[in-house]
Amino acid sequence: MTGIKIGKKIRLLRKNNDVTQDKLAAYLGVTPQAVSRWESEICYPDIETLPQIADFFGVGMDELLCYDSIQKESKIREYLKQSEMLYENEKLGECLALLREAYAEIPSSFEIQLELAKILSAINAEGNPRKNDLMEAISLCNHILDYCTDDELRDETKKTMCDIYSHQLGNTEMALDIAEKLHSMSYSKELVKATVLTGDVAFDQAQKNIMDFADNMWWHMYNIACVPDISEDKYTVDQKIEIMQRGVAILEVVFDGDYVYFNDRLANSYRQLAMLYLAKGDRESALLCIERMAKHAIEFDSLPENSRYSSVLVNRIEYNRETLEGAETLTLCAKLLRGRFANRIWAPIRNNERFIAAIDSMVKTLEA
Repeated sequence: MTGIKIGKKIRLLRKNNDVTQDKLAAYLGVTPQAVSRWESEICYPDIETLPQIADFFGVGMDELLCYDSIQKESKIREYLKQSEMLYENEKLGECLALLREAYAEIPSSFEIQLELAKILSAINAEGNPRKNDLMEAISLCNHILDYCTDDELRDETKKTMCDIYSHQLGNTEMALDIAEKLHSMSYSKELVKATVLTGDVAFDQAQKNIMDFADNMWWHMYNIACVPDISEDKYTVDQKIEIMQRGVAILEVVFDGDYVYFNDRLANSYRQLAMLYLAKGDRESALLCIERMAKHAIEFDSLPENSRYSSVLVNRIEYNRETLEGAETLTLCAKLLRGRFANRIWAPIRNNERFIAAIDSMVKTLEA
């Protein structure tokens, strides 16, 4: 029976049916300690006990023995892939309908439950507030936290709940309470692997951490400079420009000109910088930023499926488009061009030949 995760299955069935180890043990005529050892996968139930366990929970032997898990996981992956494609193309209604179908078919999937909660929240964020949807999203998240044992999925669920309470329901106190229950940065697996272990594992993790830290620094700088409900009026336009330039400088130090995936971050940085320069009337700097935005967007969309970073700080790390980008169907050029230059803030440079040339170069990349 090696490889069969029957212990986890028994635990999940028991939790979902609100059954104690004592109650299950009494039915099977074994000790509660035996049930505990099964669930901890120290040992497995005797083969003659398996039909009794299946009967107790009203499931078939295939389900109990996880024989259908491969097909089930494949179905879950397909649903999530379709969901992401619909979301990327801003078809939130269709995405919601798909995830409801997925949840009805595979109600035990915590990943589908979390994705459904996220879409319920996203629909409300699009200016269509429906409190019932948000309550349903929170209910799904609470169910995951009650029964799921996957730490990463639990943390992602808590993050989603923080977002709902903070941005959708305006309950900062509840959001902060949930955030406090997340793991401390000092005890994350990434830091422990890089600082406690040795050899190739620690070295590779240290390089990955440098990349992740650079990305996190960039995001935090972007947020405090450019996200209205975070930055508010805490900085002047000149200070916001300085912050964004420092974010670009961090990426330049780490990647040494070979940005690969991080061309995405740079394209978005220069787009935001162009808007900031226009806000202070500096058209020349804004045009330069638009040209740089187009350059990095085109470089990002032109990446091969796999490539390795060349900078000495991260030269053990490979980029894989499918792994990092998932099921995204829109290129970066398409995302940047999609309605984002219709805003009147671009009016001072929209007819400038340099602006037109930069936008045309992105369009041609899409058409290639």
